[in-house]
Amino acid sequence: MTKKVNVDKKSKKKQKGIIFFIFLMIFFIFIMISFKTNLFNISSMEVEGNENLSEEEVVNAAGNYENENIFRVNTKKMEMNLKYHPYVKEANVKRKYPDKLVIKVLERKEKFIIPYMESYVYSDDEGIILRIESEADTKKIPAIKGIDIERPKVKDEVIVKNDRDLNNLKEIIQTADEFKLLHQIESINLSKKENINIELRNGIKVAFGPSNNVKYKLRYLYSILEDISKKDLNCKYIYFNKGENPIIVTDDK
Repeated sequence: MTKKVNVDKKSKKKQKGIIFFIFLMIFFIFIMISFKTNLFNISSMEVEGNENLSEEEVVNAAGNYENENIFRVNTKKMEMNLKYHPYVKEANVKRKYPDKLVIKVLERKEKFIIPYMESYVYSDDEGIILRIESEADTKKIPAIKGIDIERPKVKDEVIVKNDRDLNNLKEIIQTADEFKLLHQIESINLSKKENINIELRNGIKVAFGPSNNVKYKLRYLYSILEDISKKDLNCKYIYFNKGENPIIVTDDK
């Protein structure tokens, strides 16, 4: 009885060993085929999430791996390559078997322009420099006045003498963007810390006051502009620095 039990155990152990060996052989054969056949060579690279960057720009930034074996591609390295691009905030690369790569990107977007010497620095809402140009295109994003920056470099954060100035600017930009106001702003003047001035594209001048209660003021400004539009008022000035409630000045006064 004991001998039979031992034989059965040995037989089962041998069977498991054979199965494992067969599995291992199949695995190695699969690996060999995978690296030598064209079946797993990358035929295309799909790009998702790009709004301003072209597919070609994204692929070139990642590294063009077409016709490379999909198993040889280092997706982490591709993600790192993408993040070196100033307009790429986040990147993710996935394999799509048998022969595709999917690149997902989250882009940084230009939100304001700051003059520097004879050039113009384009930055996102976090103060990251995206490009430096000889001309300013303020048709869609506001120009920032009254703030001095130092040694601008693409991909770096804007450097100012006073960190508080940059923090105040970022708060105004981010909040204005949140309330869909940013595209209406032509310029923001920070030269007077206690009385920030905002000029809108429709000609309205806003005396914003100091950089406190930014969210409250910009929410209020959005409501005022909606009301002005509905009533078709010819507004010239909006004062937030004359008391608790804003004052609106029209042609009729």
